[in-house]
Amino acid sequence: MTFESVIQSTLARFATNGRFVLLPGESLNKVLRREKVPNARGVYLCFEGDDIEHPLYIGKSGTIRVDGSWGKQGITERLYENGPRDQKRLFRELPAKECLAGLTFIWFVTHDQNIKIIPALVEMELLQAHYDLRGCLPRLNKHV
Repeated sequence: MTFESVIQSTLARFATNGRFVLLPGESLNKVLRREKVPNARGVYLCFEGDDIEHPLYIGKSGTIRVDGSWGKQGITERLYENGPRDQKRLFRELPAKECLAGLTFIWFVTHDQNIKIIPALVEMELLQAHYDLRGCLPRLNKHV
């Protein structure tokens, strides 16, 4: 099994998904708008260039509270607007500093009016698959 096959089987579960590339010097916010990435609850993966066998980061957007309500942060907000300070800086600065080929992002919506899977579950499934294949977490995931 490859990590690419894990991604393909995960994408097959979720009809609303996409992929985009952020090149060095590009505005992440502009790319998110151009690519029409929704501000929905879901999961995203970040890769250096087109190496989708080795994710740099696996993350989720959308946190469910004990009362069943949701935090407001969707995919676009998580990636850019309201993400943790280190993550915002990371996704803006990493292409210029380390990834000369840019960053590839794959995202998918896991919870909407049609499908009701909590993003944290899918994030953990992907992290587990990475751990099973590599014996570690992606380089930029600090902890689970």
